[in-house]
Amino acid sequence: MKKITLILAFLLIGNSLFSQTISGKILDTENNPIPYVTLQIGANYGVITNDEGVFTLETDNFSDLETVSISCLGYKSLEFKLSDFTNPTYILEDSISELSEVFVTNKQLSIEEILTNIRANISKNYKSEGTQRIFLRESKNFLLKDFEFEIAKSSNFKKATIKEINKNFEVMSKQLINNKSSLYEDSLLDVLHIADSTQARVIKATKLVNLNEDLSTEAVNGKMIKSVLNVLDSSATYKLKSGLFTVEDSLKVGKIIKDDADSKKGKTNTLKANIARIVKNNTLVENSKLDFIFEDKGYKYAIDGISYFNDEAVYSISFIPTKRSAKYKGKMYVNTSDFAVVKLDYEFAENRTGQKLNMKLLLGIKYVENAYRSTVIFKKNEDSIYDLYFISQENGNYVYFNRSLKFIRNNTPEQNDKQQLKLEFMLEQIYKAKSELFFIEQNPLVDASSFTVTEEYPIIYLSKYDPSIWKDYSVLSPVQDIINYQTN
Repeated sequence: MKKITLILAFLLIGNSLFSQTISGKILDTENNPIPYVTLQIGANYGVITNDEGVFTLETDNFSDLETVSISCLGYKSLEFKLSDFTNPTYILEDSISELSEVFVTNKQLSIEEILTNIRANISKNYKSEGTQRIFLRESKNFLLKDFEFEIAKSSNFKKATIKEINKNFEVMSKQLINNKSSLYEDSLLDVLHIADSTQARVIKATKLVNLNEDLSTEAVNGKMIKSVLNVLDSSATYKLKSGLFTVEDSLKVGKIIKDDADSKKGKTNTLKANIARIVKNNTLVENSKLDFIFEDKGYKYAIDGISYFNDEAVYSISFIPTKRSAKYKGKMYVNTSDFAVVKLDYEFAENRTGQKLNMKLLLGIKYVENAYRSTVIFKKNEDSIYDLYFISQENGNYVYFNRSLKFIRNNTPEQNDKQQLKLEFMLEQIYKAKSELFFIEQNPLVDASSFTVTEEYPIIYLSKYDPSIWKDYSVLSPVQDIINYQTN
C-alpha cells in the first residue's frame, strides 16, 4: 500500500500545478528591451511586457505541461513548456522580409489601394460593442516653472489676516517654483459598451503620490483655494467670478471643505470619460487622430517590407507629413489578407503641435500640446474580429494662467454688510503624461440591466509600490521608476 501511495505521489508531482509568480524580460538580438510583447498561457490568460520589456506571469492553477507562447509583431514567436519557462530573459529574432520574397507571383498593391481597402473593411474588421476588462496606468510628471498668488483686494476682513495669508502664499510659491513631481495611478475596471451608451464598474484603484510634493494643477490650485476657504464663512454661499465671467453663483464653502475630506474617492464618470477619449483618439473612426488613414493626401507613404504575426503576413508602412495640416509621422502595420490595421506607432512630426489656445493678453490663458506619441495594438479573436488589445498614449503640454478670482458672499436677509475677496494668481507649468490601457478581456454583449455600475470608488493611496495589491489580476508590470518611488 505504501509503494502504491509513493507511485501516485510521484505521478502527481510529474504533472503538478504551478503556483508561483514568474518575472522576466524580453530582449531583441542586440539586448534592447522589447515593449508590448504578448505572453500567453492557454486561451484566456495573457500579459504584455511594459516599456522596459518586463513581464510578470501568475501561474496559479496552470499545469507545468501548459505552453507559454511569446509573440510580437516583427519578431519570431517562441513557445515553452511552463516547467521549462525559468530563464530571466528571452531573446526574440526579427522577422522582416522584402516584398519580393513574399509576393513572387501575386500582384503588389499600391499604397492608395491598401488605404482604400483599409477603409472599406473597417466595419467588418472591428466591432466596439460588448464588455471589456481594462487596466489603466497613468504616469504624470509636472514642472512648475512659475507661480504667484496674492490677495489683491478684500472687504470685511481683518488686515492682519490678509497680511498673514499673503505671507504664507509667498513662502509656498518659493517652495514650489522650478520643482518637479510625479505620480502614478492604476485602475482596473469593467466597461460595457452598447451603441452610444457606455457604463463602467471600477474594481480597484491605487495612487502612488507624495501628497506634500504634488505639483499637479489640481493640487496646486487646491492648496491655494484651501488657504482662502479657511477665512471665508463656512456657513455661507459665494458668487465666484473670474475676470468678467461668473464661474459659480452659489458656491458652498462648507461643501468644498467636506468634499476635500472625501477626496480619496474617485468619480467613475471622470475615469470613463478619460478612457473613452484615449480610445477615440486611437481607433479607426474618422474623427480620431488617425488622419493618415482617412486624409491621406497630406502624407507620403512607403512600404518598408513584410512583418509576420501569428504566421500572418503584415505590411509595414511608414509615413511622414507633406502638408502643414498633417501632424504625424510613424508606421502602420496592415494585414495583407483582410487589410486590418493590427498595430500603429505614430507621433508628432518635427515642428508639429496639437491643440493650441493663446489668449494670454485678453484672458490670461495659453495652452500648447507640444508632444504626442501613441502605440496601438489590435488582437484578432476567434471570430476573426480585431479587438483593442493595448494603447500607450503620451502627451506633453505647456499651460499658462494669469487670472483673478473674486469671492462675493451671497447675503441672507439678516446680513447687510458686504464681504468679498479678490485673488490674483499666475501659474506656468509643463506637464507630461502617459496613459497605458491593457484590454485584458473582451466578452460578448450582456444584458445592460445585469451590469452593476459604480458612481464613485475608493482610491488606495500608496507610499510605495505594493505588487501584492494586483497579484490576482493580469496587469502591467511596474517600470523601475514606479518600483523606486517612495513618498517618505
